Amino acid sequence: MATMKFVVLCLLWYASSAVTNNIGKQLLNQFNYPVTLTWVQFGFVGLYCLTIGHGLGYTKLRNPSKNILRTTLPLSLFSITGHVLSSVATSIVPVSFVHTIKALSPLFTVFFYRFGFKVNYSYPVYISLFPLTIGVMLACSSSSTASIIGLIFALGSTIIFVAQNIFSKKLLFNNDHPGYEKHKLDELNLSFYSSSLAFFLMTPLWLYYEGFHLMLKPQVDYNNLSIMIDSSNLHSSNLHYSNGWMVSFYFWLNGSTHFAQNILALSILSYTSPVTYSIASLIKRIFVITASIIWFGQKTTFIQGIGIILTFGGLYMYNKAKKDVEKKEKKARERETIILPLTRSESEIDLKKHIM
Repeated sequence: MATMKFVVLCLLWYASSAVTNNIGKQLLNQFNYPVTLTWVQFGFVGLYCLTIGHGLGYTKLRNPSKNILRTTLPLSLFSITGHVLSSVATSIVPVSFVHTIKALSPLFTVFFYRFGFKVNYSYPVYISLFPLTIGVMLACSSSSTASIIGLIFALGSTIIFVAQNIFSKKLLFNNDHPGYEKHKLDELNLSFYSSSLAFFLMTPLWLYYEGFHLMLKPQVDYNNLSIMIDSSNLHSSNLHYSNGWMVSFYFWLNGSTHFAQNILALSILSYTSPVTYSIASLIKRIFVITASIIWFGQKTTFIQGIGIILTFGGLYMYNKAKKDVEKKEKKARERETIILPLTRSESEIDLKKHIM
């Protein structure tokens, strides 16, 4: 039953991610303001969390506190940096290229645990990284539209999100440490506070880079919004958009699916190891890449096909080594608990403060 739930969550995550990224690219083709797109996404996530938490009563949003802000502030900074870099990369290069680069996330996850937490993995784990890395390199090598700037932004976004995933793991429910359970935020609270903080913290950045420009020049060219869309693939040759209504619809659809993607990602991360999450994320990348190729009618070369096959081979090897991965990461978390202890009594004292 747990396996079936995991599969369903992953499928929903893949679908929402594919829609988010492809609609985002389509939007950026017509409305090239990547910082604005990221800022609006954070706003949608915060608004949806507030609606579900208070309006629908799905879960109780906790009152703001120093502990919550101290916990979610780093996540907000991670999110701002990672999503801005990703949006800028998407505005420069195809979605398939960006997510091919992001498929390297297991490599950076193992790297961080190996050198940051002194975790020694078994040889199969390290060996599995070779086909993953080579596969990504081959898939990217034949991309004629790729640029060095887009590569740098996509790579930077990947590294930031890996660091965020490792940090997020410590904030979610963890059965290994029962004393932490009540102290931690659930997925909706974590998403609400991190996204809302990111929205407000990013507002000055948005105003400086794009906000003032949009406000001072409101007559953005919304005419012929379908010009840059491949009408033969989207069957939209007879559609004519005006007055920015389609752009507004794209923003709403992108923000809604981004919220779903965000909640689903946190739900999956809450009961898996960072590397296992990276494996699921790797499959998501392949799903998004395939959807992007179909969506925009991109052609795949023989070399790209070989790269995808190698990536699948690395994924299979990685799955076989998953037990060793989870065991090593559990020991790393236990060592960190000894270095930075948080006793049950401390958790109860902190919990009483929230209740009062």
